Amino acid sequence: MRGRHGRSGEELVTASRGIRSGRRRALVVSAVIGVGLLLGACSTTSSAERDEVTSQYGTEYSTTGTGPMVAPTVPTTPSVPTDFGTIAGCRDSQPLSSPAPANQGCTRVFHLTAEQFTQQIANFPVKTAAVWGYNGSTPGPTLVSYAGERVQFVVTNHLPEPTTLHPHGLHQPNADDGVPAISQPAPIMPGQTYTYPAFTPGHVGSFAYHSHFSSAVEELRGLDGMWTVLPRTEHQSVHVDQDFVMTLQEFFFTTENELVKPFPPMTGDFDFFTINGKTGDASGGPITIEKGQRIRIRLYNASQDDHSMHLHGQDEVLVSKNGHANSSVRETTEDIGPGNFSEIIFIADNPGNWVFHCHFPHHTANMKT
Repeated sequence: MRGRHGRSGEELVTASRGIRSGRRRALVVSAVIGVGLLLGACSTTSSAERDEVTSQYGTEYSTTGTGPMVAPTVPTTPSVPTDFGTIAGCRDSQPLSSPAPANQGCTRVFHLTAEQFTQQIANFPVKTAAVWGYNGSTPGPTLVSYAGERVQFVVTNHLPEPTTLHPHGLHQPNADDGVPAISQPAPIMPGQTYTYPAFTPGHVGSFAYHSHFSSAVEELRGLDGMWTVLPRTEHQSVHVDQDFVMTLQEFFFTTENELVKPFPPMTGDFDFFTINGKTGDASGGPITIEKGQRIRIRLYNASQDDHSMHLHGQDEVLVSKNGHANSSVRETTEDIGPGNFSEIIFIADNPGNWVFHCHFPHHTANMKT
């Protein structure tokens, strides 16, 4: 980061890729972005148990596995709220965190407000920015729905310019694609609310939503978020104990107290690399995981850079790429390109305080947890 970050009231702007690492200085590495893992001191899990993870997570979660059927673990997103929406059109009431009753014409409705607000990005030095996001957060709230449910998006625009909403990574009807003048006749103007047609996602997995109006401005200012479609039930053998969602972002600042548009020259000189909109020192502390738990991490790269995500001290297994089951490759780093999704599983078998971070050295300064 550059020394001028100590100034207050600086506003967020965007830039393109290509980092000059010489202009960075590391944050305090004891507070790193993303997730710090605190694991209890016990005997380690055997290699056979690790192999079990590889074999169990190689196929779609909703249709394979053994053992009794159980409810899936609802994902949590450090520093970001979870949004189950509202359920409309049902004859019977149902908790929002549970699947809507089948065959009752139910629709899970997500209300999203695109707006500008101030969010703290880092603690050392303290850095706040006037970002754009949904419902007061960037990334926006993690949306949760279930297989077979109809979903609908209602978007209110409190920005100073038009916007749209695009579900990213799954097959949606053309009318829900959110591309102005192509699939959507006109964008959502400031002060307007637009209701997209309801549709039923075709499969489970990790997906996203973001603006598709002037994407280089709106998306990189923070108008994106993750959406998980969970199976209604799953076999016990593919069940995870904790499920975490992490969105990778990049922020660039000017010395002026205003959002800049058009962009400055294509410097690619990002100041902060974040997970869930925070550098590690601002992420609220480590996440505690008990020894022996099975953990899923759902990754979405909302930035312009590739990232190579690495978990210290554990064997991570890639189980899903862009919503499709993977062949369960054991790896030390997971490479994820812009706009892509990855899901990794690991068994917490090695007690200690461990870091999860991008392995590109100039990103490691603050993209870790």
